[in-house]
Amino acid sequence: MARLKRAPIMIGVFSNLAEEFIRFKRSLGFKYESETKCLSRFCRFSQKRGIVKPEISRSLAEEWISPREGEATSTRSHRITCIRQFAIYLNHLGYEAYVIPEIKGLTRDSFVPYIFTREQINAVLQAVDETEPWEVAKNMHLALPVIFRILYGCGLRVSEVVHLKYKDVNLEDGILTIREAKTDKDRLIPLSDSVNQSCIDYAEKIWWEKDNEYFFLAPDRTMISTMTVYQRYRRYLDAAGISHGGKGKGPRLHDIRHTFAVHVLQKWIENEVDLSAMLPILSTYMGHTSVRATAKYLRLTAEVYPDLIKRVESSCAFVIPEVAYEGN
Repeated sequence: MARLKRAPIMIGVFSNLAEEFIRFKRSLGFKYESETKCLSRFCRFSQKRGIVKPEISRSLAEEWISPREGEATSTRSHRITCIRQFAIYLNHLGYEAYVIPEIKGLTRDSFVPYIFTREQINAVLQAVDETEPWEVAKNMHLALPVIFRILYGCGLRVSEVVHLKYKDVNLEDGILTIREAKTDKDRLIPLSDSVNQSCIDYAEKIWWEKDNEYFFLAPDRTMISTMTVYQRYRRYLDAAGISHGGKGKGPRLHDIRHTFAVHVLQKWIENEVDLSAMLPILSTYMGHTSVRATAKYLRLTAEVYPDLIKRVESSCAFVIPEVAYEGN
């Protein structure tokens, strides 16, 4: 018989605040399971040291994150992240809490996405628009400008775009239906007026025999391959004057999706939108399995636009994750 797992118990002066913090994080879509165990241990740690006020002093924080014998680097990094986020949350509520500075080099290196500037995106789209007709690649010069506008304008994965069927593109309402994508879930993607108009202009030049034919047809009326889009993408980068570091170094085609997310967040910050309320919406729109994946774009936004992110640090810095980036 399987033994039931008991939920970590919070004790001591930080117990109620820790539970409130966990509920808040989960309300944003974070699972916060291992973090709950970590905070439970911190509560016991604080109680043993006789802490009677819900404040995190520098000495308490530094003692908590000090290296432990036989402890993996990743485990210590996790402890540091938890206490940093909790301290930021406490500061937001008005409690005094020392925020441990970020310690670089504790987590394994991860690929850092390339974030295009808006000028670079415009240069790439201009290069796409100059695609010349080619007899053996019939209609590709019509399809590619629309494909790239959807990639940037909607933040879709390239596989989601090329898999679109004619029946999935509602030109009247400007909505795409993404079916059984990476997360095996369908979702609806509203188009901007300009992207929808690009789709309409393209559709006026193409003829489909059946509703289940691909919206972007290859010369043999099959699906345009992702490799074909990627090969063209490399040419467009060159034409736009953007150097490529080689295989695996980017800018990758998938970085257009990352750029979409960062640019959306940048616009929201400029417009003083409540990020904690909007992140779940962006998460659903992008087809992420959790808000955690979407929140990582806040870290990218902070790196690309440091002045902008300062505007929201006082109100929702505890939403910004401190984990290694994983692209999806």
